[in-house]
Amino acid sequence: MSAFTHADQQRIWDEEHARPQVLLQMDAREASSGVTKFIEFLQRVGVPQGARGIEMGCGKGRNVIWLARKGFEMSGFDFSPSAIAEARRRVQEAGVDKTQFVVADATQLWPYESNSFDFAINCFATTDIESAKGRAFAVSELYRVLKPGGHLLAYLLSTDDEFHKEMITRFPSEQRNAFHHPTGKFEKTFDEEELRAVYRDFEIVRWERVEKTTVFGHKTYACKHFWLVLQKK
Repeated sequence: MSAFTHADQQRIWDEEHARPQVLLQMDAREASSGVTKFIEFLQRVGVPQGARGIEMGCGKGRNVIWLARKGFEMSGFDFSPSAIAEARRRVQEAGVDKTQFVVADATQLWPYESNSFDFAINCFATTDIESAKGRAFAVSELYRVLKPGGHLLAYLLSTDDEFHKEMITRFPSEQRNAFHHPTGKFEKTFDEEELRAVYRDFEIVRWERVEKTTVFGHKTYACKHFWLVLQKK
């Protein structure tokens, strides 16, 4: 069997976005609860409406569109052309402006100037980068495009999440705390030690665990996600 590649990951995601069958939550239109919690934090610390934000791995744009409705100037990108095409359709349907969607790969140089954004969002996006090198590069680009003092949300799968623990046991990847979903796509979970290493260039502002339940395959699982607010020094 040939080695799993970045092109494989991109193909699987693009097919799922084009014809949602398994990962139906990725077709949702409401904003992620982790993102709404982050925006409440930003408002408390005085980040104004009109601030510029970016989401890596934005999928079909649910968070970007919701934030544009709140008055933020938003950019989003994803390596799935199908997802971005649908995001552009949805933003027209919603009648909101102050948004920009582009097809781009988080593991390659991002098409944005350094020090451009007041805040950034990584809502499970690094979960789906299949190499440690690619994940590290994406985090370095998050740091680069943020303004000094800008905030980053890192909302991440945990090694304590029940479903993902089961998947790691049944379909393990060669990487630590990772697996190949039955769809074939790679997924990475994180522990505290790894997160502190990956985000070492940032200052940690908030470090919380979000306990919730979610449904996979008609079965309910308990989750204990990481919810981090980080700041560019």
